[in-house]
Amino acid sequence: MKFVSIKTKLFLALVLVSVIPIVIVTYSSYQSYTDLVNQQTSLVASNTVHNTVQGIEDIFGNIERISLTIQQQSSSATAYSTVSDELKKLALTSDSYDIFIIQNKLKLIFENLLLSYDYVNGIYLFAPDGKNISYGSTAELQVGYVPFQDDWYQQTIASKGQLYIGEPGVKPYIINSEPSLVFSRALYDMKTQEFLGVFMLDCSLDIFKGLNQDAVPNMSYFVLANDDGNIIYDSTGKNTDTRLPSALIRRTEAMAGDELEFYDGDMLTVIQKLPVYHWSVIANISLSGLYEKYGISRKLIVYISLTCAVIFILLSVLLSNWITKPITRLARIMRKNKSQKFITTDIEPQRVDEIGFLYTEYNKMMKDIDTFVRESYQNKILTMDSQMKALEAQINSHFLYNTLESINSIAEIEEVDSIAVMTKSLGDMFRYSIKTDSELVLAREELQHVDNYMTIQQIRYGSKIRYVKEMEPAVLDARILKLILQPLVENAVYHGLENKKGSGLLLLRGYLEPDSGRIIFEIRDDGIGIPAERLNEIQELLELQPEFMGLGHRSRQSIGIKNVHSRIALYYGSDFGLAITSEPAAGTAITLTLPSK
Repeated sequence: MKFVSIKTKLFLALVLVSVIPIVIVTYSSYQSYTDLVNQQTSLVASNTVHNTVQGIEDIFGNIERISLTIQQQSSSATAYSTVSDELKKLALTSDSYDIFIIQNKLKLIFENLLLSYDYVNGIYLFAPDGKNISYGSTAELQVGYVPFQDDWYQQTIASKGQLYIGEPGVKPYIINSEPSLVFSRALYDMKTQEFLGVFMLDCSLDIFKGLNQDAVPNMSYFVLANDDGNIIYDSTGKNTDTRLPSALIRRTEAMAGDELEFYDGDMLTVIQKLPVYHWSVIANISLSGLYEKYGISRKLIVYISLTCAVIFILLSVLLSNWITKPITRLARIMRKNKSQKFITTDIEPQRVDEIGFLYTEYNKMMKDIDTFVRESYQNKILTMDSQMKALEAQINSHFLYNTLESINSIAEIEEVDSIAVMTKSLGDMFRYSIKTDSELVLAREELQHVDNYMTIQQIRYGSKIRYVKEMEPAVLDARILKLILQPLVENAVYHGLENKKGSGLLLLRGYLEPDSGRIIFEIRDDGIGIPAERLNEIQELLELQPEFMGLGHRSRQSIGIKNVHSRIALYYGSDFGLAITSEPAAGTAITLTLPSK
């Protein structure tokens, strides 16, 4: 794991504790302000659309009232003669004079309308027989114009007295026509429901001029379009007689209700339908314009947050340095103790906090460790060395007793040269046992010691014991602990093969373990084996910690096996030692594991 200093950790902790709340508060404030601006923008857009819709409905309401009342309205010159009455007369006469008289009677009514509404270009009445009466300041009908086949006329008749709104644009049947909007209604007698003709009002597009007073100047505009996507009016005056973008038309056609609001880039668009008139009001407000106008507050939030974050980071650096400086100094001193003598450190007199306590306890610990090393550890080394020598003495004396007994037995029974051989082998074994140059010897020397021992035993037992040795060459030059193989071989002879009926085999095998590279020695015999209960006792004995019982003391529990195992554990560590397996009447196997270096 990569080392991270406490100074860095403390700095990061202080930064996180201080900067994260700033980030959270800044983000929350920024989002709240943005949401507020968006809400206000949405409200402004909705109000703009609603005001526009209300204005259009007011205009259409005026046209509706005009078209409904005009047929009942009378002039001051003919107090009891209404427009409907004059239309009836017009339908019954073909005399030019009578038509002229009727036209003059209606002139006053039409003049009042033209003077009241400056966006009215002309007023027209069409009788069922094709006669017409027109009055306008700049919009006169073409001579001989008959509207019966025109779409607007047929739509008006089909509306059965309802107000019909035509398409905006230039009217070919009006002289010097400008783009305009036509409103028309079929007139009927109030009593008999007789069809009297068609009333038509031609209005310029200035009828919507009062609707383009933006709630947010220079940032919003609205468009009036019909259900086919044709633009009727544009508050900017740029898109009249054109169509809406195809994407906007699809959104309008897919509307589930009468109002829709959505964002397109930095533009907020609000659409509201006028289902009665089959029109839609589309308002657009530029968010970037609003943000540019009101964004100073958002910038101020960001600037304040950045300033606070920088201040807290600088404070975190200063605090982390101030707090961790004595700890860092102590850590450097402790690292030096890996290769030098135990070093103490000076304590600042004014430090009475946990840092001062840490320095005091560190100095005390260094002194205690030094005392412990000098008094306790050195004594333990001497004790361990004494244990090792005592264990060797136990093994040597045990072997000496058995060997002398063997020599004595043979000397009494027969007088042969084998005694000389046994004596020579015994001498070599003694010389090897008392060798004190080092605790470690070459494996070939230890194996020679085993060979000397087996020479003596084979003279004693003859063909009863067959001794086989298999060693890998790499094992012979390894350095191992002295006197660890012969006791195990002796144990196999006396406890495994001596009481066996017939001849037996003793196999000594040594090799390097492929995976770990450890040295493995195996001592196998095909003797009488060890009973299960006794084997469990031996295995439990091997699991106990090495224990020195003192000179002259012997345990009844396999001293050879236990002593070898204890010596290996004391010298190499608890990961090494021996393991034993056995089956009654089948033999015993002891596996010895040693490090290769």
